Amino acid sequence: MQNPRRYRSFFWPIILIGVGAIWLLANLNLITVASLDNLVNLWPLILIVIGLNLLFGHQNPWAGAVIGVLAIGAVIAFLVFGPALGIAAPSAAQTPQVETFTTPLDNTSLANMVLNLSSESSDIHALNNSANLFDATIGHWSGTVIYTVTGDQVKSIKLSQVTNPANWFRFNFSFTNLNWDIGISPDVPVDLTIDGASGSVAADLSGLNLSALQASMASGSSNFTLPQSKNAYVASIESGSGSVHANLPAATTLTLQLDSASGSVNISLPSNAAVRIEVTDSGSGSLNLPSNLQSISSAGNGVGTWESSNYATAANKILIQVMNRGSGSINID
Repeated sequence: MQNPRRYRSFFWPIILIGVGAIWLLANLNLITVASLDNLVNLWPLILIVIGLNLLFGHQNPWAGAVIGVLAIGAVIAFLVFGPALGIAAPSAAQTPQVETFTTPLDNTSLANMVLNLSSESSDIHALNNSANLFDATIGHWSGTVIYTVTGDQVKSIKLSQVTNPANWFRFNFSFTNLNWDIGISPDVPVDLTIDGASGSVAADLSGLNLSALQASMASGSSNFTLPQSKNAYVASIESGSGSVHANLPAATTLTLQLDSASGSVNISLPSNAAVRIEVTDSGSGSLNLPSNLQSISSAGNGVGTWESSNYATAANKILIQVMNRGSGSINID
């Protein structure tokens, strides 16, 4: 029996050549950033072109070639001649934006802050020599950044973003820095809640007067540096699929509660720390503890309690409670 003839499609090679041509024209400034932003409005054309190739290109390689050439030609013509034809650039609401949000310290004695982060990377840190309680520079796509402040001496601050589904397919062709830079005053106690998303998070909290931390992370990687404190405080970190790393302080009584999922969790202890680790869930991920800890109790499957030899008599103690374990590894050293 004779094998059916197989055709080698020219469609995808032509599409790749076309993408390279568009990139070259952009580098030569023959295509503007505004035109590239407008290109996103043509994303349904991709579905139409792929559908036509499935219908005709698989039967005849030259048909796929013609479809690819016409599609690339139409896109290049749109990008080059679109502005001359009066096709408007995206509005301010559809382009990358950078906003600033500031709240003065005034007579604040205590602050409760809730930060709902986004797909952009975030840098959270203590303010230096500032009269502000909160100072943030937020880069984002279209949508609305919601910033609310209530209270007088005890202030509550909430920061979040509502995105526009129409811009989920947009790409930052201008390469504007869209990270979130968030500064917090070290002069008052802060109860901090961080709700992570897909963006990476660098939270250097070492300079803050932190009274409590509640962090719920998602797919973005995160790195926490916790502060020293005269008063004991609780830090609770719930990880998602992104990796989490936390550096713990010396000379501080601290309770760290961990709830892990599929991402790895790495905890760095200070040298000679007085530490107690309580694991109440077995999970499926690996658990790696410092070799110098003494086993106080064990229920098998990684469930148990371990202590350093100086824990009972130390003035400053670190208690790590592994409350839920997922498939990601937990490494404490």
